[in-house]
Amino acid sequence: MYIFITHFFAEYVIFKYLLPI
Repeated sequence: MYIFITHFFAEYVIFKYLLPI
C-alpha cells in the first residue's frame, strides 16, 4: 500500500512538473 501511494504521489509530481511547461 505504501508503495502504491508513493508511486501515485511521484506520478502526480511529475505531471505537475511537466504540464506547466
